[in-house]
Amino acid sequence: MLEIRKTAVSFDEKDLMELERIMVDSDEGEAMKFLKKSVYDRISHAQQGKLKSHLDSTNPVEGFIKDNK
Repeated sequence: MLEIRKTAVSFDEKDLMELERIMVDSDEGEAMKFLKKSVYDRISHAQQGKLKSHLDSTNPVEGFIKDNK
């Protein structure tokens, strides 16, 4: 799962040409492949090692016990 924060993705000439072809052809299948490869996968790769679970910061069991004493 991606971390929710602002992220910039840059496109090279090849990506821009592929995007233009997808738009001209109205190719929905290729559009999804492009989004996954050129946007989602790049953001996911950039965030690897930086993602943290909300459970990592505290022990939920200790918090529950403390709150219910």
